[in-house]
Amino acid sequence: MNQKDINKQIFLRLEKLEKRVFSDVENKPIVATKPSDGIKRLAQKAGVSEEKIGEIFDFENEILTVVKVIGSNPKEKTQNISLLTLIGHKYFLANNEVAAQEIRRNVAENRIPLENFATYLNELVPSSIRRKGKPKSPKTTYRLTVFGEVNARELIKQLA
Repeated sequence: MNQKDINKQIFLRLEKLEKRVFSDVENKPIVATKPSDGIKRLAQKAGVSEEKIGEIFDFENEILTVVKVIGSNPKEKTQNISLLTLIGHKYFLANNEVAAQEIRRNVAENRIPLENFATYLNELVPSSIRRKGKPKSPKTTYRLTVFGEVNARELIKQLA
């Protein structure tokens, strides 16, 4: 067997390994089986107790609501609720992408004016959150970036 044949066999084996590894990753996303699993994971990541997480989020019938927020004006509150809603959905519902209408609902439930909702949310794009879809479309979804998740964890620490 010459060097060319050996290289070809090595290449084929590596290709098979890559297919197995990547198919496992794609087929088995990390999913919290229950909201309580997500609460534990988020509490560990944020470095706060599970009880404190329960004071920030209300989870009922597959609906997540932010019930505690900080901010000195409607802009800060809207942006903070957006980050908290996104991190809550990520950990409790294993849902990385959240509809703009769900974020808007959380803002409204905290009695924050919705007039400049889109403007405030767009200020978080692209550093803290990513938008998928056209602005002002009802089908637009948002997801956290790594930087946004760090900011959301810091908010949780401040609220705890």
